[in-house]
Amino acid sequence: MAFRVQVLFIMLLSLGLISCSPASLEVVGETEEKQYQLAKSYQAQGRTDEALSAFLRVIDARRDAPESHFEAGYIYLQSLKDPISAIYHLKRYLQLKPGSPQAVQVSQLIETAEKEFARQLPARPYEAELDQVDMLELLKGLRAENERLKRALILAEQRLGQFEGMVGGARRATTATESYAALTPEPQVRETGGEVEPAEVPRTYKVQSGDTLSRISERFYGTPNRYQDIFQANRDRMVSENAVRVGQELRIP
Repeated sequence: MAFRVQVLFIMLLSLGLISCSPASLEVVGETEEKQYQLAKSYQAQGRTDEALSAFLRVIDARRDAPESHFEAGYIYLQSLKDPISAIYHLKRYLQLKPGSPQAVQVSQLIETAEKEFARQLPARPYEAELDQVDMLELLKGLRAENERLKRALILAEQRLGQFEGMVGGARRATTATESYAALTPEPQVRETGGEVEPAEVPRTYKVQSGDTLSRISERFYGTPNRYQDIFQANRDRMVSENAVRVGQELRIP
C-alpha cells in the first residue's frame, strides 16, 4: 500500500512539474512572414500592385506590421499617387516605431504626401493665396470631415441592411432588377432553340484624368453611392477603392 502511495505521489509531482514548465512558443517576425517576403519579391520584379496587395495582407493579419505599413505608404505615394492612403500608412509606421532610425525619412515622406494632396485640391488656380494658409490645419479639418462621413456611411449602410431584411429577399431581387433595367439600355436578345436569352453586352470605361470611383458611379448610375459595385467588379484590377489610374479600363457592372 505504501509503495502505491509513493508511486502515485511521484506521478502527480511529475505532472505538476510538466504543467508548470513554460511553453516554448515561436513568434514569427513580420519580415519573416511568407506574405511579406512574397511582397518584397513582387517589388523587386516591378509588380507593384501585387506587392501592395501582399503588404496589405500582412497588415490585416498582424496587429504590429510597421514595415508593411511603410512599404504600402511608399507605394501609394510614389506609384499610385494616392497621398491620403500614403499618409495613413506612414503615420501608422511612426505610431508603431516612433524611435526608428527611419522616423525622419518617414516624416519627410508624410510632408511630401501632404503637399501632393494640397496640389491636387480643386483650388489649384489660387496657389498663390493658398501659400498663406496653414495647410496642416486644412488637412486636419479634411481628415475630421472624412471620418465623420465614414461614420455616417456606416450608419446608413446598417439602416439600409435592416430595411432590406424587413422587405425580404424576393422584394430586394425585384427592386434591384427594376433599378438596373432603368439605368441601362435594353439588351439585344437572340433566340436559341425556342428560348430567348439576353445577348452579352460587356460595358467598360477608360479612366480619365480627375476620375474617382464615385465620379464614375455618378456618370453611369446618376449617384456616387454605387462606387463599391464598380470596385467589386474590378477587384482583380484594383488593390483599393482609391487606386484609380488614368487610362485604366474598368468594368461597369
